[in-house]
Amino acid sequence: MRLMAVLALAGGFIAAPLFAAGNASGLPPSSCDGAGCVPGVPRDAALGGHCNGATRYDFGMDAAGNTYVCTMTNQWVQTKPLIGVRPLSAPCQGDPGSAQSPDGLPMSCKDGGWRTDFDAIFYSKTG
Repeated sequence: MRLMAVLALAGGFIAAPLFAAGNASGLPPSSCDGAGCVPGVPRDAALGGHCNGATRYDFGMDAAGNTYVCTMTNQWVQTKPLIGVRPLSAPCQGDPGSAQSPDGLPMSCKDGGWRTDFDAIFYSKTG
Protein backbone atom coordinates (compact mmCIF):
# COMPACT_ATOMS: atom_id res chain seq x y z
CA MET A 1 0.00 0.00 0.00
CA ARG A 2 2.84 2.37 0.87
CA LEU A 3 4.58 1.50 -2.36
CA MET A 4 1.46 2.42 -4.33
CA ALA A 5 1.23 5.77 -2.55
CA VAL A 6 4.89 6.53 -3.23
CA LEU A 7 4.52 5.63 -6.91
CA ALA A 8 1.37 7.76 -7.24
CA LEU A 9 3.12 10.75 -5.68
CA ALA A 10 6.19 10.29 -7.86
CA GLY A 11 4.04 10.12 -10.96
CA GLY A 12 2.28 13.33 -9.92
CA PHE A 13 5.57 15.15 -9.45
CA ILE A 14 6.79 14.05 -12.86
CA ALA A 15 3.54 14.85 -14.70
CA ALA A 16 2.87 18.24 -13.09
CA PRO A 17 5.59 20.14 -14.99
CA LEU A 18 4.35 18.66 -18.27
CA PHE A 19 0.85 20.07 -17.72
CA ALA A 20 2.17 23.40 -16.46
CA ALA A 21 4.32 23.88 -19.55
CA GLY A 22 1.27 24.02 -21.83
CA ASN A 23 2.19 25.61 -25.17
CA ALA A 24 5.34 27.27 -23.88
CA SER A 25 7.43 25.01 -26.08
CA GLY A 26 9.26 27.74 -27.94
CA LEU A 27 8.14 26.28 -31.27
CA PRO A 28 7.15 28.69 -34.05
CA PRO A 29 3.42 29.26 -34.56
CA SER A 30 1.64 26.79 -36.83
CA SER A 31 -0.43 29.64 -38.27
CA CYS A 32 -0.65 33.39 -37.75
CA ASP A 33 -1.87 36.42 -39.66
CA GLY A 34 0.33 39.36 -40.58
CA ALA A 35 4.03 39.81 -41.17
CA GLY A 36 4.62 40.85 -37.54
CA CYS A 37 4.05 37.32 -36.21
CA VAL A 38 6.41 35.55 -38.63
CA PRO A 39 9.57 34.34 -36.86
CA GLY A 40 13.04 35.04 -38.23
CA VAL A 41 12.16 38.13 -40.29
CA PRO A 42 14.74 40.92 -40.05
CA ARG A 43 13.26 44.41 -40.30
CA ASP A 44 16.28 46.08 -41.87
CA ALA A 45 16.28 44.53 -45.36
CA ALA A 46 17.07 46.80 -48.31
CA LEU A 47 16.65 46.09 -52.01
CA GLY A 48 19.97 44.74 -53.32
CA GLY A 49 21.47 44.75 -49.82
CA HIS A 50 23.53 41.89 -48.41
CA CYS A 51 21.84 38.94 -46.68
CA ASN A 52 22.77 35.36 -45.86
CA GLY A 53 20.92 33.13 -48.31
CA ALA A 54 19.52 29.81 -47.16
CA THR A 55 16.42 27.74 -47.86
CA ARG A 56 14.63 28.60 -44.61
CA TYR A 57 13.71 31.86 -42.88
CA ASP A 58 14.55 33.92 -45.97
CA PHE A 59 12.01 36.73 -45.69
CA GLY A 60 12.96 40.24 -44.67
CA MET A 61 11.20 43.59 -44.48
CA ASP A 62 12.21 47.22 -44.64
CA ALA A 63 11.01 50.06 -42.40
CA ALA A 64 8.19 50.84 -44.86
CA GLY A 65 6.84 47.28 -44.63
CA ASN A 66 7.98 46.07 -48.06
CA THR A 67 8.69 42.33 -48.22
CA TYR A 68 11.97 40.93 -49.52
CA VAL A 69 13.42 37.47 -49.91
CA CYS A 70 17.10 36.61 -49.60
CA THR A 71 18.45 34.92 -52.72
CA MET A 72 21.23 32.39 -53.07
CA THR A 73 23.38 35.26 -54.35
CA ASN A 74 23.03 36.81 -50.87
CA GLN A 75 21.00 39.82 -51.98
CA TRP A 76 17.54 41.02 -50.98
CA VAL A 77 14.98 41.10 -53.81
CA GLN A 78 11.42 42.34 -53.53
CA THR A 79 8.69 39.71 -53.40
CA LYS A 80 4.97 39.40 -52.78
CA PRO A 81 3.70 40.78 -49.44
CA LEU A 82 4.23 38.46 -46.47
CA ILE A 83 0.84 37.57 -44.99
CA GLY A 84 1.87 35.30 -42.09
CA VAL A 85 2.63 31.70 -41.21
CA ARG A 86 0.61 28.97 -42.91
CA PRO A 87 0.73 25.18 -42.72
CA LEU A 88 1.89 23.46 -45.88
CA SER A 89 -1.09 22.62 -48.14
CA ALA A 90 -3.54 24.75 -46.11
CA PRO A 91 -6.27 26.25 -48.33
CA CYS A 92 -5.50 29.69 -49.72
CA GLN A 93 -8.21 30.60 -52.28
CA GLY A 94 -5.79 32.34 -54.65
CA ASP A 95 -4.14 34.63 -52.08
CA PRO A 96 -1.63 36.84 -53.95
CA GLY A 97 0.79 37.12 -51.02
CA SER A 98 3.60 34.96 -49.72
CA ALA A 99 3.71 33.00 -46.48
CA GLN A 100 6.22 31.11 -44.38
CA SER A 101 5.69 27.54 -43.20
CA PRO A 102 6.03 26.83 -39.46
CA ASP A 103 9.53 25.48 -40.15
CA GLY A 104 10.63 28.51 -42.18
CA LEU A 105 10.03 27.51 -45.80
CA PRO A 106 8.85 30.20 -48.25
CA MET A 107 5.43 29.49 -49.76
CA SER A 108 3.00 30.80 -52.36
CA CYS A 109 -0.63 29.99 -53.07
CA LYS A 110 -0.74 27.45 -55.91
CA ASP A 111 -3.66 25.27 -57.00
CA GLY A 112 -5.75 26.35 -54.00
CA GLY A 113 -3.17 25.47 -51.33
CA TRP A 114 0.03 26.86 -49.76
CA ARG A 115 3.02 25.23 -51.48
CA THR A 116 6.75 25.70 -51.05
CA ASP A 117 8.09 28.24 -53.50
CA PHE A 118 11.83 28.59 -53.98
CA ASP A 119 11.62 30.47 -57.29
CA ALA A 120 12.57 33.86 -55.86
CA ILE A 121 15.41 32.40 -53.80
CA PHE A 122 17.03 30.45 -56.64
CA TYR A 123 15.96 32.22 -59.82
CA SER A 124 15.73 35.95 -59.08
CA LYS A 125 17.93 38.19 -61.12
CA THR A 126 19.87 40.64 -58.95
CA GLY A 127 22.28 43.43 -59.64
